Amino acid sequence: MATAPVQSRPSNGRAERPVPPPLLKGDDAVPRGLAVASAITLRAAIVVGGIVLVALGAARMMLVVLPVIIAVLLTTLLLPGVRRLEARGVRPAPAAGAMTLLAVLAFFGLWAAIIPGVLSQSEDLFTKLEEGARQAVGVVEPLGVGRQDVDRAIDRGLESVQGGAVANEVLTGAALLTQWAAAVILIVVLTFFFLKDGDRLWSWVVELFHEDRQPVLREVGVRSWGALSAYVQGVFLVATIDAVLIGAALLIVGVPVAMPLIVLTFVAAFFPVVGAFVAGTAAVLVALVANGLGAALVILAVIVAVQQLEGNVFYPIVVGRKLSLHPVGILLALTAGGVLAGVVGAFLAVPLVAVGGAVLGYMRERREGEQRSAVLAPP
Repeated sequence: MATAPVQSRPSNGRAERPVPPPLLKGDDAVPRGLAVASAITLRAAIVVGGIVLVALGAARMMLVVLPVIIAVLLTTLLLPGVRRLEARGVRPAPAAGAMTLLAVLAFFGLWAAIIPGVLSQSEDLFTKLEEGARQAVGVVEPLGVGRQDVDRAIDRGLESVQGGAVANEVLTGAALLTQWAAAVILIVVLTFFFLKDGDRLWSWVVELFHEDRQPVLREVGVRSWGALSAYVQGVFLVATIDAVLIGAALLIVGVPVAMPLIVLTFVAAFFPVVGAFVAGTAAVLVALVANGLGAALVILAVIVAVQQLEGNVFYPIVVGRKLSLHPVGILLALTAGGVLAGVVGAFLAVPLVAVGGAVLGYMRERREGEQRSAVLAPP
């Protein structure tokens, strides 16, 4: 006859109790999803904080940082000419000096030929914009926006512009002139040396790092420079095409203050999405006041056609599809740049995003290549 198993008892005669699991400490006490989310959030906050600190520091040092950035952008435009001269047997220093001198002459020639007329007509331009905005109030009245609301918004904008002008008058004079003269001289000198010794300067920077890092840094530099050059050269050409086409329409229709509007169209092309809207609105409002509704509709049709050509033909061919950025990313970059560094930040935001996209693309390709190598490697 089988007997039931007897439960073992400890020597003290008491029943053995189950041992509770050990208490979790540290990261083990946090659910895995929460731990991953917090780690990602912390690292993202560190990266964003570092970017903001760099941007704020650059904004504080704008008189030094801005000439360097402008010199780099000018180098992307002038370097192809330097390479052509060197291919014909010209030494690097004379080639760089010739292209730098050409850029200086073009700048001062543009200033002497166009800018004085633009400045003399700027007051008339603002007056016509104000009148056009007040006349266009009939379009937004069905949306619940009254004439008083529009007049109040326009008056506030004019007060802010006038207040800024009064505040800027404190900075005028010998000090401001000296700062601008020093900045222009620094831009010219930096552009010359970037054209002449750019490769040597970048090699010196790369050699500051460990040998294992240098190949990656060199490739990152090549990708970044390629993206920046393609963007700046492409946008410069697109801005010229926009200014010529829209300027021709303004001159044919007979819109007054056409020259300031042409300059505004050219400059606005360097602020994607937002710049086209601002320049187009200004041109239509001026045409509405000076030439009537028919002329305004003609200018609007020309601007829409040029923008369609720009988005579907000019940018894909000139800039390249590899640098295409989503409008949401462009708007966020422009907003962030404007908040951190004003107009200069908005101007530099999209090129920086283009360079960042090229670097991230290279890092992704490199990671995918390493993963394929690990899979194909023999065990």
